[in-house]
Amino acid sequence: MNWNDLKICLAIAEAGSLAGAARALGINHSTVFRRLNALEDDLKLRVFDRLPEGYVPTPVGERMIELAEEADTAVQAIERELAGQDLEPTGLVRLTTAPNLARTIVPRAVSALRKSHPGIVVETLVGDSDYDLNRREADIALRATTRPPGHLVGRRLTGLSWWICGRASSRRRAPKSADALAGLPLIGADAAMMRLESFQWLETNYRDDIVARANDLSTMAALTVAGVGYSLLPSDQDVRGLRRHCRVDHIDAELWLLTHPDLRKVRRIRAVWDALAAVGLESA
Repeated sequence: MNWNDLKICLAIAEAGSLAGAARALGINHSTVFRRLNALEDDLKLRVFDRLPEGYVPTPVGERMIELAEEADTAVQAIERELAGQDLEPTGLVRLTTAPNLARTIVPRAVSALRKSHPGIVVETLVGDSDYDLNRREADIALRATTRPPGHLVGRRLTGLSWWICGRASSRRRAPKSADALAGLPLIGADAAMMRLESFQWLETNYRDDIVARANDLSTMAALTVAGVGYSLLPSDQDVRGLRRHCRVDHIDAELWLLTHPDLRKVRRIRAVWDALAAVGLESA
């Protein structure tokens, strides 16, 4: 059996559709359709029922996916174990971080690495969504969080505060406290960003005042600078044309470096880790 076909089945089961599986795997919808049909033909079994609500595993499909998940976990463990034996400070390191950190901390760290470890290539995955370090979607994460996952190795770099921000040149009445936002146009977050305590608070207290939404902090800042409304942003957001008006005292976060325990001794990953830590602590 082709392992790649099992990975396609796992992706379909997780997404519930061919299109979602194709997006997750970065391949064409037609490829997913063809590979699934070929697998079912080879097995002479139907793995998924095609229902109006999506692709749902059959009983035999559920068991096959359960075993495939166990195999996937084993493959990931093998990859991390082998990566842990890689002692040369050369090769690719995948870093995931938010757009603002990718513009401020990452360039300085990579510039320093080019001088000290020219054989290391840093691939930066930019976005406010989380990549799965267990699945080696990334090797290192530079994240703002108050609750770093317990299964990862982490280092706290600095604390972050959250502020109500507005357009620097705005003539609107500026809020003097977080309790004075009612009636003001606000920039909210999409569903994925609701994992953050800050946007849960904004949604709970000022949902009716939200006039626009975004799924990343840089876009929220840009909407604010354009005069659309006020936004709730962390202290590491430093954008021209943006003004901080008042701090939300009960919401705080921290900037963390995170990696998987199996990778912490890999020299190329340790080198990138140290470079990011040096710049992050320097910026604190």
